[in-house]
Amino acid sequence: MPAAPVVHVDDSSSVPEKVPDLSSLKVEWYQFLDHLARKTHNFMATHLQSCELVSCSPAGVLEIACCRKFSYEELVQERATLQQEMSDFYALPLQLRILYDAEKDACTKEKTIFTLFQELSQTNEIVRFLIKEFGGELVY
Repeated sequence: MPAAPVVHVDDSSSVPEKVPDLSSLKVEWYQFLDHLARKTHNFMATHLQSCELVSCSPAGVLEIACCRKFSYEELVQERATLQQEMSDFYALPLQLRILYDAEKDACTKEKTIFTLFQELSQTNEIVRFLIKEFGGELVY
């Protein structure tokens, strides 16, 4: 009796491959940051709080924009670890591209206490009155 022919079934075509979607990644972004903080990557989670997910290609290239240069520099050094953590958390083969957004950085610079006091002395009526009438000055 002749042997039955061996038929190989390829199941990989029947299971749709997960394609990264920026909106779904953004929905779970803060859960990811909590996940990082719990895994003793708290410094990374802190730097990522000032970052934004910008785009994600169908090939899985995720762009993250940092609006602080220091955060950008720290995250670039830890890109491999971050990429692995994100891939594991989202269960997607993600490739990270970390960008520095200098324009946003310029807009979000934190003001020093001296700058704030100077602005107050020029714009706040009560402060201007006190300085004018009593010769006071704002001291930190």
